[in-house]
Amino acid sequence: MKRILSLCLSLALLGVMFISFANANDTANLAVQSVTGMNDTGWRSFWKPRFEQKFKQAETEDIDIVLLGDSITNFWEGNGKDAYAKWFGNRKVLNLGFSGDRTQQTIWIVKDSGILEKIDPKLFVLMIGTNNVGWNETNPAQTQDGIREILRIVREKKPNAKIVLFAVFPRGENNQDKMRQLVNEINKGIPAMADGENIFFVNINPQLLESDGETLSRSMMPDLLHPGAKGYEIWAQAIDPFVKKYVEGK
Repeated sequence: MKRILSLCLSLALLGVMFISFANANDTANLAVQSVTGMNDTGWRSFWKPRFEQKFKQAETEDIDIVLLGDSITNFWEGNGKDAYAKWFGNRKVLNLGFSGDRTQQTIWIVKDSGILEKIDPKLFVLMIGTNNVGWNETNPAQTQDGIREILRIVREKKPNAKIVLFAVFPRGENNQDKMRQLVNEINKGIPAMADGENIFFVNINPQLLESDGETLSRSMMPDLLHPGAKGYEIWAQAIDPFVKKYVEGK
């Protein structure tokens, strides 16, 4: 009898340990946390004034389209300025891309910053995740969870808006590049996040790569990470049909 009780107790303790371990792993996934960039310093000290400017824009302007992401989205205002002027210049756009952001900062923006409560957009454009693995903070599976969490929050807060979800852009020269491999792993899980009704998955990576489907040229991305003008033109063309359908009703 004592042996049976001892066995039952051991099994119960194992169960508690398993649950605790699972919860610890979930808590440890930084990609699904809400982390503000408002207190960042050094080169990231730009974050607070940029967000404050974007918040003021949200308070004072009608917004139809919200861009969510990292430096690649941020740089619609840099390398992508010509494509932006051409495709979005006469549209009501709020660019919430911040250089260096990972999924956790985007989660803070959509969940806790209060900015979504100031606007009623018709369309969100999301491309995020390269910095999660680039900064070696989260693995591809955890990063996928972070992307899912962003989608969940946006859908919960703005159920009438549509979301265009892009595959994370390729980086590095080819598939032998470690960062390229990690991004490819992230992208394997992204298509299943779209339902084709409210969330639409788009992959323009084949258009960003050379004809071999692997090589990334510096004419497309000068630093093998951020698109040049040509890349932003391709991206804008991919977004435009969703703008016409869901923003302009064409």
